[in-house]
Amino acid sequence: MSIKMRGIAAAMSAFIALAMIATVSFADTPAKSIKDQLVGHWQLVSITMRGSSPYGANPEGSMFLDAAGHYSVIILSDGGARSVSFFGTYTVDDADSTITFHVIGSSRPTAGGKDEKRIVSLSGDELTEQKPPSPGPIGALSDIKVIWKRS
Repeated sequence: MSIKMRGIAAAMSAFIALAMIATVSFADTPAKSIKDQLVGHWQLVSITMRGSSPYGANPEGSMFLDAAGHYSVIILSDGGARSVSFFGTYTVDDADSTITFHVIGSSRPTAGGKDEKRIVSLSGDELTEQKPPSPGPIGALSDIKVIWKRS
């Protein structure tokens, strides 16, 4: 085998070894937690309640979630519902795929000091949050679905 061929073979062997190491490293990378995936800025896409759109066809809003567990939400209504804003801290339960907003302040006087739990699902840059159903006949009345897009 010529010196040139040995050099090419050695380079190919080194490339294959590096590719195998990179593959093992990526395979060992743990999946991001839900909290890690939620951190950032989100733009409101839609809000539905019991199949209707009380905030109108084109509501506007934004949600910020930081890595330290703080959030703020602003929703401007394009329909009959009043615009709303709230802020506070949040916790995430990866096992249940839920986020709980601990409301510190809100434009709605009765919301401050309460916890709001939502089931979350992520698909690419889209976040869907839904209010868990309440037990009994009131459960059907709590059907709230909010869709956000990462900005």
